[in-house]
Amino acid sequence: MKRLVLIGAGHAHAQVLLDLASTGNSGVDVVVVSPTPLALYSGMVPGWLAGHYDWDQCCIDFAHLCRLAGAALKTDMATGIDPARSRVQLASGEQIGYDLLSLDIGSTATPPAGDHVEVLPMRPLDQLNKRWSALRETVRSLPAEASYRVLMIGGGAAGTESVLAAQRQLAQWAPLVRFEFALATEGNALLPGLASGAGKRITTHLSERAIRCVYDFTAERVEGDRVISRDGRTLATDALLWAAGAKAHAWPAGSGLALDAAGFIQVDQTLRSVSHAHIFAAGDCASFATPLAKAGVFAVRMGPVLAHNLRTALRGMALKAYIPQRRYLVLIGTGDENAVAAWGPLSWQGKWVWRWKQRIDKRFLEKYNDQQLEVNRRPHA
Repeated sequence: MKRLVLIGAGHAHAQVLLDLASTGNSGVDVVVVSPTPLALYSGMVPGWLAGHYDWDQCCIDFAHLCRLAGAALKTDMATGIDPARSRVQLASGEQIGYDLLSLDIGSTATPPAGDHVEVLPMRPLDQLNKRWSALRETVRSLPAEASYRVLMIGGGAAGTESVLAAQRQLAQWAPLVRFEFALATEGNALLPGLASGAGKRITTHLSERAIRCVYDFTAERVEGDRVISRDGRTLATDALLWAAGAKAHAWPAGSGLALDAAGFIQVDQTLRSVSHAHIFAAGDCASFATPLAKAGVFAVRMGPVLAHNLRTALRGMALKAYIPQRRYLVLIGTGDENAVAAWGPLSWQGKWVWRWKQRIDKRFLEKYNDQQLEVNRRPHA
């Protein structure tokens, strides 16, 4: 029996498991490695930060998906790959052999360390709940009328949406605390790469909420309660939220896989490693000859192609090419049941956009978490 090992509980691997549940995994031993059985869906993270959802409502239940697909779930973390021996090293010390390996491990964030500042990177997602809970206890312990400064680094969709969400929730957790919020970005405008109207709309929301924007600020280090930019400017803060671009996980660098200059795994259009034919990668951790934005929408679209190619690779059959969409919809919540949409050069905003975003997000999760699928499958298991 051949073994397929899936490292990471990302959006593409969720689709792989759903595909295996519908087509069957006869003759294949499937193992999924994830640090937690619940994988946070990135599209609902800001809604969770703002207090609109509970944590469990925003997660894909990989234990459920593994049961559907007849796969074994190991709650562990990969720390290395030995392609010559076709083995994956886990943090627990266990080694897992594979015939085919797929990585969907996302990206991470590496903010500078601070001795006096509470640092909360927006990634990796599986650690966000614990960090956010710690910040909640910090602000709740503050005396009435205390001042507390919050700085977000990152002017993309994740940074702008998350700072608006954080402001709403922190004010509810500690209504007597005087919060000051700021957002700093490396560029001279927010939401680079999206419709200019979307950036202007989000800038207006930030201004109306008294969130100060600081431009051309490249954060390099933290000293005391100050974040220092490359040009020497400083911003004082008590809590540092970090969404300044996706970074590659460090551990694949020792595997011998071909990586790009930033450390992401180089793949061809079939999502196969350009250096190792029995290894695939999808989502943020994958790097293409023509670069793609690190956006969840691409990982979702990679899912069906990855599922097909893993299935056919095990049989020695032809693989499909993944063709990324030229345009994609971006929906950015503003924390207050309002949202901004961007599609190519067009943008909109309103409560109706928020309701639209909610429907899309909830339907996405329902696709993978539908317990009725398991009930219907049991007689055939």
